[in-house]
Amino acid sequence: MRNKINKAPAFQFYAGDFLSDLNVQIMTMAQRGIYITLLAMEWIEGSLPPDMRTLKVLCGQHPNFEDDWNSIKHCFYEENGRIYNRRLESERNNMISYRERMSSNGKKGAKARWDGKAIARPSNKEVEVKKKRNVKEKLYYDEFENEFWVAYPRKDNKKRAKDKYWKLRNSGIEKETIMNGLKSYIRQWKKAGTESEFIPMASTWLNQERYEDELISGTKVIENLTVKKSYDWICIECGEETTTEKDLGVNDKLCPCGDGILETKSSVLAQRSAVGSRPAAKISSTQNSEEKKEFEKAFGNMLNSMGTR
Repeated sequence: MRNKINKAPAFQFYAGDFLSDLNVQIMTMAQRGIYITLLAMEWIEGSLPPDMRTLKVLCGQHPNFEDDWNSIKHCFYEENGRIYNRRLESERNNMISYRERMSSNGKKGAKARWDGKAIARPSNKEVEVKKKRNVKEKLYYDEFENEFWVAYPRKDNKKRAKDKYWKLRNSGIEKETIMNGLKSYIRQWKKAGTESEFIPMASTWLNQERYEDELISGTKVIENLTVKKSYDWICIECGEETTTEKDLGVNDKLCPCGDGILETKSSVLAQRSAVGSRPAAKISSTQNSEEKKEFEKAFGNMLNSMGTR
């Protein structure tokens, strides 16, 4: 179990990253509450227990906790018998590294002041290391500008994305790993017709290391967000039902039976409910005569224009 960070009662919460995360977008409000609560407990305690009953207690004995946990548990991973969130632990490591750098710099400054001496000039080895670092930095920034940023479909918060790309490459992540992961996501977004507002910012995509995703790119989560509208029809004479993907015009409502016209199923059911047990044909003759006359007139005009009369 990782140690608690008693001197860090708060962590960075990027509202834009959180709201643009697809995992968060498909959560219910209750699931978001559970997710944020568990993130806060993990930050304080250093990790979470894998026992579902304990997690439920931490979330105030939420009555539907088991079902909601099954919907959000993929946002966490288990290691050595404890549960963690990858993004939260990345922020924790960043904070620890920052503190260590600040502490080291402070000690160097204090030593220079107490000794009354200027900081020594860097050695040739240090100069060489700095040169190599500058070359790598330019290489990584060029990769970002000419390859990653050109390909990424959403163009906002560029600086943060650039800094994160540099950190990933400097930590040893291969360019091919990032670009291959991005290409997979781009294919998925195009296939699903995902609008740009539902695509996460590049900084979010990099921070969450989505270039390593396999499960998300192999599912139809995004595709399921596309809803096709359909229209249900019923013939008021023969009772035949049919479904179309678009609304029908007057000339398209002739039923194949040849005796009736197609009406929306909901309107026919509403009419039947209103008059009780009266037959559908009788409802048609009393309430739909005007529409039938309009249809017959349009149908006759169509036949005349085709020269069939």
